[in-house]
Amino acid sequence: MTVQITPKADFLVVEFDQDFSIFSVRDYYNSLLKLADLPQENIILDLCAVQDFDSSGLQLLLWLRQHWPEKHFTLTHGDNPAVSRVLDLYKTEFQAA
Repeated sequence: MTVQITPKADFLVVEFDQDFSIFSVRDYYNSLLKLADLPQENIILDLCAVQDFDSSGLQLLLWLRQHWPEKHFTLTHGDNPAVSRVLDLYKTEFQAA
């Protein structure tokens, strides 16, 4: 499980691996703690490659948004059915990219 954080102009792109579930959120959490030290306030969370997404993954995304309210998180997942299903199920909205 890897998360890739790529700085671009004045924002960051955070790309997640195939598995974003209870089995990977701990690893992702540890990697995402680095965001606190980075100066960019605009962050794109890219879930396009995610194939397994569950409520644990959603909880981590919500934690990010709540823990760093000064950062602006945008979620992109294309037409990824795994991500769309969970977001629809929990009626959760993120700013879309």
